[in-house]
Amino acid sequence: IIDERKTGIYQWDTTAAMNGCLTGLVGITAGCATVDPWAAFVIGIIAGWVYLGASALMLRLKIDDAVDAIPVHMFGGAWGVISTGLFTNARRLELAYGTTENIGWFYEWGRGSGNF
Repeated sequence: IIDERKTGIYQWDTTAAMNGCLTGLVGITAGCATVDPWAAFVIGIIAGWVYLGASALMLRLKIDDAVDAIPVHMFGGAWGVISTGLFTNARRLELAYGTTENIGWFYEWGRGSGNF
């Protein structure tokens, strides 16, 4: 989209599309047992945007990463860890780990608390 704005010519980037999908899979891996399906979808969509931003940052910083492994795995994994802390569901947490003490921040707000 950005290249289209600059040059007027739109080109489909299959590598970016596949790496964005892969980043979504990496992002959901951290919390796959404790988040609801709708939250997994949101995490994956945001992870795709995280990949696009991280890849652009790597180019801007002139860090050579031929296959974009750092934006996919490092930035996508970091988003996955953060998103687990935001979206973990009490019911799924109890099924997976037998406790409901440390649920996601958004669900904690539903309890009337914003505690970490």
